[in-house]
Amino acid sequence: MIDRWYYTHAGQTRGPVTAAQLRQLAIAGQLIPADLIWPEGRDRGQAVEAQSAIDFTTPATPPKNAPDWLNDVRQADKTPPPRSKSPDWLDDVRAAEKEEQAFLTLDENAVLGAVDVERVGEDAAKKILDELEGITESEPMTEFIPEPEESVSCQLIIGTATTTGRVRKRNEDSLIVQQCTWYNLDERHNIALIVVADGMGGHQAGDRASNLVIRTMSNVLPSLLTEAMGGQSPQPTSATLGDTLDTGLRDANHVIREAAKNNAAYKGMGSTAVALLVWDGQACISLVGDCRVYHWRAGRLTQVTRDQTLVARMVELGQLTPEEAATHPRRNEVSQAVGKFPLIDPARYELALKAGDWLIACCDGLQAHVEDHALQNAIGKGNLSAVALANHLVKLANRGGGSDNCTVATVRCL
Repeated sequence: MIDRWYYTHAGQTRGPVTAAQLRQLAIAGQLIPADLIWPEGRDRGQAVEAQSAIDFTTPATPPKNAPDWLNDVRQADKTPPPRSKSPDWLDDVRAAEKEEQAFLTLDENAVLGAVDVERVGEDAAKKILDELEGITESEPMTEFIPEPEESVSCQLIIGTATTTGRVRKRNEDSLIVQQCTWYNLDERHNIALIVVADGMGGHQAGDRASNLVIRTMSNVLPSLLTEAMGGQSPQPTSATLGDTLDTGLRDANHVIREAAKNNAAYKGMGSTAVALLVWDGQACISLVGDCRVYHWRAGRLTQVTRDQTLVARMVELGQLTPEEAATHPRRNEVSQAVGKFPLIDPARYELALKAGDWLIACCDGLQAHVEDHALQNAIGKGNLSAVALANHLVKLANRGGGSDNCTVATVRCL
């Protein structure tokens, strides 16, 4: 498994770090027992308290070539803190994974995300402990430098581009960008909301569905901005920002379903969507479907979001390789879509930005024809503006085949 973990401390979300680095943070007092930890790829709602997995006592001198955190984790596993009866949803999820068809009707993120962190039981903590013990290598502790406790507000430069592609007759994508900058008491605040919505290909009124997504999401910022500029909440928490995005997507889900119910021409319409909210250098993301957000820093490209598709899940379970997934006949089959199901549970992601970073939000028309290394090279050239990069990426998608609509938003942090 990938040894990458996130944690909270002093009201901030940090990471990714290795398991050994979590131990070092605990020793240094930069991670306390009540802080939360969770592995990369899971929502914060699945986190457990650090005391469930990490021994916070000062370690004895470790034997040579033996990472001391492994002994701490094993000891913690033997004597877990007393907790309430563990929830049975973990058993349900494990059982559902045995059948491919069950996956199509059960959204794991929805089940996990609905559990209050305060009530996560021994099973959830032990699962994380088991994963920690499964790690055979870790980075040397002496090489780890903890990230700053506060994200740095940066100026945001945004570019956008869209194309119908070379096969489709109409563009069913929709996109909205709302950006705001204000100064008060010599403090600068930079806010941006970006939403990319991809109408469901092959369904009726996909363009109508994606349009309803961005129209609904355009209403999520006013109350936050009013409170911030009024001094009531100048710096909302990441939880507040994430809740705002999730609520907007759920409202869009209701709006689309009502529109389809009242108009036969819209029956069956839906949309995938990704919503990105950057507030003074803190980025919060909510995803429904297979749109993506990438993060580029110092020459390294990372896919922040996880596709909510059948083949992506099969790759996670080891049933397909990434190469096989790219050509699988059901690769476009999503497990969640706005408007397609009565309830949706957006996946949530967070990261802190630094000067020089790039964020790329896009629909699946980009990843269909532009591989990660080509995307990384395009950003790494360093001589493209945000608008020029967005235009360049949609051109690459068309050159690669243009089998789908392609919409891209590029965000540069200065």
